[in-house]
Amino acid sequence: MKNTEILLTIKLQQMLFIDPKRVSLLKEIQQCGSINQAAKNAKVSYKSAWDHLEAMNKLSPSPLLERNTGGKNGGGTVLTNYAKRLLQLYDLLEKTQEHAFKILQDESIPLDSLLTATARFSLQSSARNQFFGKVERQRMMDSRYIVDVKVEGLPVLLQVSITTKSASRLKLMTEKEVMLMCKAPWVKMTTQPLENQTNQFPVTIKSLNEEESILIFDDSGMEFCATITQPNQWQIDQQIWLHIDPEQIILATLE
Repeated sequence: MKNTEILLTIKLQQMLFIDPKRVSLLKEIQQCGSINQAAKNAKVSYKSAWDHLEAMNKLSPSPLLERNTGGKNGGGTVLTNYAKRLLQLYDLLEKTQEHAFKILQDESIPLDSLLTATARFSLQSSARNQFFGKVERQRMMDSRYIVDVKVEGLPVLLQVSITTKSASRLKLMTEKEVMLMCKAPWVKMTTQPLENQTNQFPVTIKSLNEEESILIFDDSGMEFCATITQPNQWQIDQQIWLHIDPEQIILATLE
């Protein structure tokens, strides 16, 4: 994928609004405050620069340029706040495109899920455990909003406890894609299953050190990371039980 060039073009009313050449011109105006000098720096004629600016202004919902009549340099042309935000958005979209193209090389990332792809190539989190699933059902229980999520690879639904305000803000509904995050210290290990405990299932200790353990669900190969405080109590290949409190799972989704 070396030397890959992705050129972003935005159209409004089915007409060209902005492209790399016009972005370059706006950035030059932002730098020097002069359309004439910006045209020279962008290596286009003054007339061509004016034509581009006029075409953009006709399509733009808000003005892109304004005259600066004061200042020690005797005035000039400056970008409006809308134009500055437009350049920021363009840079953001370019970075997003670059990230999106990179995930093409990773066949483990499904490209039929916007949430999964977005999280995999752009989201960085301190939570070691990150999974994707779909909302199976929702209900109220003791003033908390309970969301049951089906995660591929797990034999049981994961139960997540959130506030009603969070549920409303996330606009949850059945079959909606969600991302679940759980920090390693929140994953608990026991030698036997606990009574009346949700989110518990048998796992095998795959690896172990003084600080953490990697736990694997045998049927699917799904892995969890857990922080441990008593490493001498555990050993590799040991069959144990994993527990996660419903209130210690962070739920995220896209609009």
